[in-house]
Amino acid sequence: MTRLPPVPRWSPSTDREVRAATGDRVRLLTDADTAALAALSARAPVSNVFVDSLLEAGRLAGPRGGAAGTLFLGIDDARGAGGLRAAVWIGSNVVPVAASEAPDAGWAPGDAEALGAATAALRRRYGSIYGPAGPVLAAGEALAAAGHRSRSVRADQPLLVLGTAGGIASNPHVVQAQPHDFARVLPASAAMFEEELGFSPFAGGAAQYRDRVERLIHTGRVFIDPGPRDAGGPLRFKADIGLLSSRCAQIQGVWMAPAARGRGLAASAMAAVVDYVRLQAPVVSLYVNAYNTPALRTYERVGFERRGTFATVLY
Repeated sequence: MTRLPPVPRWSPSTDREVRAATGDRVRLLTDADTAALAALSARAPVSNVFVDSLLEAGRLAGPRGGAAGTLFLGIDDARGAGGLRAAVWIGSNVVPVAASEAPDAGWAPGDAEALGAATAALRRRYGSIYGPAGPVLAAGEALAAAGHRSRSVRADQPLLVLGTAGGIASNPHVVQAQPHDFARVLPASAAMFEEELGFSPFAGGAAQYRDRVERLIHTGRVFIDPGPRDAGGPLRFKADIGLLSSRCAQIQGVWMAPAARGRGLAASAMAAVVDYVRLQAPVVSLYVNAYNTPALRTYERVGFERRGTFATVLY
């Protein structure tokens, strides 16, 4: 197995390293680039809901933190005027910033490869790369060439947006989870995570995962079908607003209890979630693995339409 170099702390040399690795095409963004980054992100509010949510919460474009810090890399618009043509978020995960909702993120030829090479030049370890398929897969190839070994590549994940409602009656039992529901939401969240990724979310830090679930509940972003409380069993259904900006909400963490599957209950539960989510954002989206045909059929019944293609590389 190839051993990667130790993770370096951020320093001014970071900019020199990414420029050298890309023939001066890519650079480290600074706080002065925040307006340009926001303008780039606004071109594709569905693909960029993660970055939009960061910027709307007050995150600036410059690097923050040390060894485990976060930063943005970018490519300047050749037309000048301080604009950006492409960018990528670097944290524990890597997230390209799309210039359009197209699968190639609307980037110019070679931009995805350059940002992938710059990502590899940082000599970090990453949990995943996810976002528009073109840049994600290009970055994954660059990291593979630098010695990173992926454990799964999901190259076709339809990006769905709610269109016309599908006429499915909403399940009246689906409600916003409350703090007292935490003890039942946590195992459902962990079960969904493990089914999707193949390992327990508690393996990477139980306290951090518990805190995330609690925060989602306290901000009204978890929706559940509680099932019979007096039976003491698991929830029947759960879904989260995983990402939220003023322009878009992305539903994540959709889970149905195994005993309730195959009974046609998922569509009405999702219809109820959509009713809640539309009160918080003008656009409702999600993405799903293309091989998950039951989920795709459910989302189509609710009224979701394909708008693009995401990909995820897991490490």
